[in-house]
Amino acid sequence: MKENFGNLNQLKKIGEIKKYPYTVEQIIDPFLKCDDGENMIEVKNRMKQAIQSIIKNNVGNKVVVVSHGAAIKFYLSDWCKFKENKLFYDNKEIKVESPSILKMIFNKENLENIEVINYEED
Repeated sequence: MKENFGNLNQLKKIGEIKKYPYTVEQIIDPFLKCDDGENMIEVKNRMKQAIQSIIKNNVGNKVVVVSHGAAIKFYLSDWCKFKENKLFYDNKEIKVESPSILKMIFNKENLENIEVINYEED
C-alpha cells in the first residue's frame, strides 16, 4: 500500500499556521491536503480497500498490520467518534500514539472490538 505525503515543505508551512496538529486539521477538514498528497477521505478509502483485502484473504487467521497513526485514525473513523481531538470507540478512549498497538477484532468486514495493547518501551 503506497502512501503519498505530498509536498513536505508545504506541510511544514501548513503546520505553522494551523491551530492543531496536521492530522487533527484533516479530521476537522477532511478535504485538506498538501499538493500531491492525500486528504483524509483518500487515505481512509486506501486503508479500507487494503484492510478489506487482508480480511478477505485471511479468514480465520490472526494478522498484524503496521500503519501510520493518522492513517489508522482515519480508517477507524467509520466506527469511532472524535471528541476534543480524541478518538472514542464505545465511549472509551482509543489512544493512537507513536508507536501504539491496537488489537481489532472483525467479523467479516464489521469491526467488533478495539483494544489498546499496553507495552513498555526500553
